[in-house]
Amino acid sequence: MAIGYPITKSGLDNMMGGLVVGLRDAFNAIQYFKANLDDSTIYPDAVLTTLGYAGSTSSGEIKQIRDSFTALSLLRTVSIGGSTVPSAVDFWFDAKHLAGSNFH
Repeated sequence: MAIGYPITKSGLDNMMGGLVVGLRDAFNAIQYFKANLDDSTIYPDAVLTTLGYAGSTSSGEIKQIRDSFTALSLLRTVSIGGSTVPSAVDFWFDAKHLAGSNFH
């Protein structure tokens, strides 16, 4: 008697497709959020400071937020062949701090 989900071709097809579409959607959401961060009418430093984030574009939490989404947006661009990286880059360097203990 087998327990758990059965392993089937259809199940694997759905899982693989879902993972690919999920990653694409996550990258697109990151790109969209970064565009909003870069729009000075939506998320200027003053708005982020009012929300309770410390620092500015040049230092502190606001810089880390902006750097995180710049790196992740570049990762998206690299993943679709729109850019190359001339040397090793840890795209997650700043972003992992936004996830706290949820980042593995």
